[in-house]
Order: sequence, then structure tokens, then C-alpha cells
Amino acid sequence: MNDVHLHVEFIGEERTIEPGDELTFGRQADLHIDGNRHLHRVLGRFWSRGDAWWLTNEGRSITIQIADADSRSSVQLAPGSEIALSFPNSILRFRAGITDYELSVRVPDMGADDEDDDDDPLDADDEDGGVTIALGDLMLTDEQRLLLLALAEGTLRNPHQSDELPTNRAVARRLGWSITKFNRKLDNLCERLTKLGVGGLRGSLDQLATDRRRRLVEHAIESGLIDRHQLDRLPPDIE
Repeated sequence: MNDVHLHVEFIGEERTIEPGDELTFGRQADLHIDGNRHLHRVLGRFWSRGDAWWLTNEGRSITIQIADADSRSSVQLAPGSEIALSFPNSILRFRAGITDYELSVRVPDMGADDEDDDDDPLDADDEDGGVTIALGDLMLTDEQRLLLLALAEGTLRNPHQSDELPTNRAVARRLGWSITKFNRKLDNLCERLTKLGVGGLRGSLDQLATDRRRRLVEHAIESGLIDRHQLDRLPPDIE
């Protein structure tokens, strides 16, 4: 059961939400943003489930950007969608008419240690089947994105060729990781996507060693998790 409080701040007004409670924000919501007629009466709702805090975009036309305050990572939350908050410090940005707004969101007790960064709130069990998540909007840690980019680099650069994917050891070496760290992060990412309904990422040992990496790359590219414009994030491939 989640026992972590959520802190939301808007132009000096801070709200603390206890697990089991929720907070809405908008033109006529728990947290009043503005009287702007272009702003939905209720644009967003914070709430908890399992071990995670979630955000639902309750609007009909406004997209909410969730940006990690500590890195360049961000995700777009479309109207009608919901997502678990996986950044300890987030900045929510949205536009209503010609006016831009920002909210600061903190989950102070969320683990930020490198070895634990794969314990993402999206892994919480969904017992009621009520999660609505755009798979292309899945929040990735920086290291998870690097892993995907390193695996998919050949495919992204030459989409019409069927080049072999680099080996796990080659990717680990390029990223400066141990092979144990690489395998742990690969396992965790496949498990996350499997729980969100992506097939082909779990199976026999033979399948896990061969097919799942290809399926992971295919899904990452098709869903927009990664693209060729992000390849400059990779370190040089030094043999």
C-alpha cells in the first residue's frame, strides 16, 4: 500500500495529498489555476493506486506535458489518458488559449538510487483492469532509453535493412555497464512492457535470448518510444 505523500505547487500555493485522497486542478477544481475560459473546469486529477501516484488528463483538448525536473526526459499525456508519476520531481506544463501554465510535483520518498531506478510505479499490479496508457507515452529512465537506442541503432539508421542486433555484451561495453546491469535493465523493461500488454517479450529461454530483443526494438520504434533523432545521446561506439 502506498504511504508516500504527493506535493503539488502552483505559484506559491502548495497542496499535500495523502494516499487514498485525490486532487483535481483546473478552472473550477480543488486547485484553482485560473479563470481562463480556454481552461477546462477540471483538467487533471492526481490519485493513488497500489504503490504509485497517478495523473489523469480529464480534459478534452489540452495535452499535459510531464517533464523530469532533473533531466531532459518528458512525456505527453493526451486527453483521456492516465499515467503513473515516475519522476521524483516533475514539472507539469500545459497551454490554454495563449496562456502557458506550470505546476511543480514532488514525490520526495521515491527512490532515486541508480540501482533501483527500474522499480517503476508502472509495474504496480492492475487488479481491476482499468489502466489506460498510451504505450508510446511510457515514461523511460535515461538509462532505459540508452539501452533501447543502443540495441536499435542499426535499425534506426537503416530501417530497410535487416542488420543483426548488437550483442548484449557489446551494448553493455558501449554504455560502460556490467553485463549484469544490462541484463537486469533489459529484464525489467521487458517485464514492464509485458504488463502493459506488449506480446513477445516473455517466453522460453531460447525465445528470451533471441526473439524478445528484436520484438523489443520493433515495439520501441513503432510506438515512438525512440527515434533516430535521439541517437546523438549515445556514447561513441569504440571497438
